[in-house]
Amino acid sequence: MLTIIIPYYKISFFKETLQSLERQTCKNFKLFIGNDASPENPENLIKETLKTTAFNYKEYTENFGFQNLVKQWERCIQDCGITEWFQILGDDDIISDNFVAEFYKNLPEIEQNKSNVIKFSQRWIDESGKPFKEYSVQPKLLSALENWKEKYIKGQRSSLSEHIFRKSAYEKVKFRHFPLAWGTDDLAVFEISGTAPVYFISDAKVEVRISSQSISGSGELYLEKQRHAISFETYFINKYHQQLPKEFISDKINQQINFAFHHRYSDLKLNLVKYYWHLGEFKKLAKLPFIYFNLILKRL
Repeated sequence: MLTIIIPYYKISFFKETLQSLERQTCKNFKLFIGNDASPENPENLIKETLKTTAFNYKEYTENFGFQNLVKQWERCIQDCGITEWFQILGDDDIISDNFVAEFYKNLPEIEQNKSNVIKFSQRWIDESGKPFKEYSVQPKLLSALENWKEKYIKGQRSSLSEHIFRKSAYEKVKFRHFPLAWGTDDLAVFEISGTAPVYFISDAKVEVRISSQSISGSGELYLEKQRHAISFETYFINKYHQQLPKEFISDKINQQINFAFHHRYSDLKLNLVKYYWHLGEFKKLAKLPFIYFNLILKRL
């Protein structure tokens, strides 16, 4: 059975999220809504909207999301009694009417391939619900690494909401706690997948809202998000550099050096000696004193 978890905080677009759940052609799912101590109580809206959809609602007295969004996800997972499959759906995102039905339709093939992560086609919508990106497309089966390349090499979009995870695989690795959960979803997809392919469903859709109220759409957090992206990429490269394309690592080194030069020395987190050696870029090793001297000089 599928469990859909909504870590709720903001009410602005929540009705549209609830309506998409109410419209599901297949009702064979559990719904858990965890209120992260929001100042906007959604109970009346939930009851008014979910006429034929069973749900479990819990209001928390302590806000976790402001300090650590992943802790809120984990709290909801712990309290909802998840089944073997679960989705974490943003409180401003929308699933197509056939989302649950397509999950069950494809489940025999998913099990045949022993997939631990299911990914649905997604597109971005703005605050008014107007789409400004086309629906994502990729092969039905991709290894964890090839799926990662879709985003980090080919520029494909990806977020948490369009994924369903197998509980038993999730429990082996859990979520990594990055600030603002930046990169947590990408790492989860990569690690929970393990050696099994990511299974892509194109016939059901997820609309991911990008607005000024979301972390992804907030311009005020630009530098903070850039630094968190660097922290995630550094962690990922440190752990999996043997599997990654050398061109990717080289690009990230150059980006970090450039970012550190324009902002602060501590923004350079990759070990340049280690990775220039790994890349076989020995001439750049000889230039390291000059690189570090310029970075330090810029800081003074």
